[in-house]
Amino acid sequence: MKSIFTFSMLLTFMSIYWGLTAQDNFSLGSDYHIVYLDAVTKAKIPANAIKQDFSVDDVKNFLYIWDNTYTDLPTAGMNWNGVTGEFLSLQVNSVGWSGFGFASVGTGKDMSAVDASYTLHLAMKSTGTTTHCIIMEGSNKTAARVAVGSSSFVDGANITPAYTNFTRDGSWHLVEIPMSEFFNKGLQYNSPVLDNVFALLSGGVQGTTIALDAIYIYRKGASAVPSVQGEAFDVFVSDKTISIPNAFTPIELYDLTGYLVRQSSEKILSIEDLYTGIYFVRCNNLTKKILIN
Repeated sequence: MKSIFTFSMLLTFMSIYWGLTAQDNFSLGSDYHIVYLDAVTKAKIPANAIKQDFSVDDVKNFLYIWDNTYTDLPTAGMNWNGVTGEFLSLQVNSVGWSGFGFASVGTGKDMSAVDASYTLHLAMKSTGTTTHCIIMEGSNKTAARVAVGSSSFVDGANITPAYTNFTRDGSWHLVEIPMSEFFNKGLQYNSPVLDNVFALLSGGVQGTTIALDAIYIYRKGASAVPSVQGEAFDVFVSDKTISIPNAFTPIELYDLTGYLVRQSSEKILSIEDLYTGIYFVRCNNLTKKILIN
């Protein structure tokens, strides 16, 4: 049975993503630390909002595929922000493991301004069910892992529980992870990062593919969903539904990016096919944060 944990909070880190095509709205954030972003999209960010730009230039900033573990595939179609062909597309080779990272030479990457109020932003696309593992490396050889998938990422004796997932339908999907998740696992930014500011593992199954785009760390703006305090409605969960007996407005369910996952004009809402994770229930002009297991 699915369990639920609810509490009220200011939704200061959540923004509604709207539009029929995927495109970041840079007016909803600030203090961008760019890891990978195409030039056309980057030009839409106000210059004073870009605090660090670590875009690959093959002079100081590099993208390294480790030990030939991936093949860099040709790209076709639009990226997350609608620019044709400008994204990463990788396929796991037959080495038995895989990994790549964005690293620098020289003085490294200054991430000292990034704290728990920041969010890691990236778009992912795949049709395979493989769990992928994000690694953020920091000062003093610290590093932290977060897995994206329906199950834990197993790397020998190192097992990383899945934090979130995305729909594997071959379309772009936004994945956002609070930097607090990495800091809570030991990441530090108290001196320049000389290792990989962002790295990804995709396991060792030959032929596994993954596409990535729009990788950056930023400070999210105020929520487009009204902030709430108090316990004005009760939420009950079964393995298939959310129900709110005293609902007098439609029930709306949002994911962490602010995307409206589904809604119901009744007092009950189906959640049978949803991924495990954190969601926000909006009803009776209030919002509650919930965890669906």
